[in-house]
Amino acid sequence: MNLTQIAFVIFALVAAGGVTMALMIVAKKPIPSFMPPGHGLAGLVALAVLLAANLTGPDTTERAWWAFGVFAAGFSGGALLFRVIFKNTPPLLMVAGHGSVGAIGLYLLYGVAFA
Repeated sequence: MNLTQIAFVIFALVAAGGVTMALMIVAKKPIPSFMPPGHGLAGLVALAVLLAANLTGPDTTERAWWAFGVFAAGFSGGALLFRVIFKNTPPLLMVAGHGSVGAIGLYLLYGVAFA
């Protein structure tokens, strides 16, 4: 398994945690206090792994950099939206937008990691 594939797996796990939190919001269940920071930190780790893969890979494609840019935008947007603007109750529309950016990043990265 190479670094790009490891980054994809970490991002997929981060996405699973995000979907879990979104479902908890829909079900009006309290989200455990460890989940949002864990989601963000795992996303940051995945970004670092993807950056390392892109910088050290001998055949890094443009699509890999696009995936990194999309994930970086999703991370920055998530940090701004959910740690600064909507601290207590995130609106479902914003959660869906944040998740959509992550899904686009996963789509782009899948094509690079498993080509």
